[in-house]
Amino acid sequence: MIPAKEYIREKYKKKRAVLSDQDKMDLDHKILARAIDWLKSGDFPKKAHLFLPIGKQKEVDTFPLLEWFWENGWDVYSSKISSKSLDMETIFLEPNTSFTTSTWGIPFPNHYQEVEVQEFSLIFLPLLAYDRSGYRIGFGKGYYDKFLAGIDFDPVKVGLSYFTPEPSLPYECHDIPLDFCITPEKIFTF
Repeated sequence: MIPAKEYIREKYKKKRAVLSDQDKMDLDHKILARAIDWLKSGDFPKKAHLFLPIGKQKEVDTFPLLEWFWENGWDVYSSKISSKSLDMETIFLEPNTSFTTSTWGIPFPNHYQEVEVQEFSLIFLPLLAYDRSGYRIGFGKGYYDKFLAGIDFDPVKVGLSYFTPEPSLPYECHDIPLDFCITPEKIFTF
């Protein structure tokens, strides 16, 4: 029997909550090192879409990856939620952009350029859990699945996780699976 999405969300929120700050930093470092090695071994056009981590949710820290992208000449995009439509809008993150944290704990660039969706080669997706087929469970708003369904190209979809995959998760017809998930110990391919 496949566990319900809400149960999985709560399970992984609790697993993150018990990580000490030091353990989280160590795991972030391992994920970053593995991600950079993977990026160096690939032949990707240098355009990436990167989620910005919500500290309150103990998401994988993507800021060191953002710095690596900038240092290596990548164009980096992220998203913000439109206050009118509640859709994700693409923003370009210029090198050395500074950030502030919103009242919801979401990092936001002090200066950004809103752009049309660019054909980026990779998109790094936030998640709470994922399964052996690459289906992910996030916080339940469906922003990224809707965003991916609305673009006319197929970037490589990459998750970052502290944990190994569940055997199977519930998913719906509009859910879009990951291609890879990078963990501290290995990279899962789907």
